[in-house]
Amino acid sequence: MNVPWYFILIYVVVGYILLSVSDKYRIIKSRGLRYFIVIFVYSIIAWGIYDLVTLQS
Repeated sequence: MNVPWYFILIYVVVGYILLSVSDKYRIIKSRGLRYFIVIFVYSIIAWGIYDLVTLQS
């Protein structure tokens, strides 16, 4: 898969922001579980958005 660098940069920046927000509000008490859930859900959503964007091109 040949992913442009700016998609990876956007993915990392938005993921960091989501992890920071989840740390601030402590939605789930366990830090490891919180990180796992945020990263897993965000990865699925980002994958879907990337597929939709690349299908339109």
